[in-house]
Amino acid sequence: MDIMIKLPVILILVFIVSALARSMYCLAKDDGENGKTRVVQALTIRIVLSFLLFGLLVVGYLTGIIQPNGL
Repeated sequence: MDIMIKLPVILILVFIVSALARSMYCLAKDDGENGKTRVVQALTIRIVLSFLLFGLLVVGYLTGIIQPNGL
């Protein structure tokens, strides 16, 4: 895999983990109705980033940048 595809994949993975950590923090620290929207927003960001990562991997595979290793 080329650095052209590795770097965005790694960055998106880091952002996914940070969004998950943020939602966990908001869930633990917020109380009542106000906290629910921050948790939902953080989880929505994580879902969007996951779809973006999946799309990036599919595009990389279809263009031949990512190749299966034959396992």
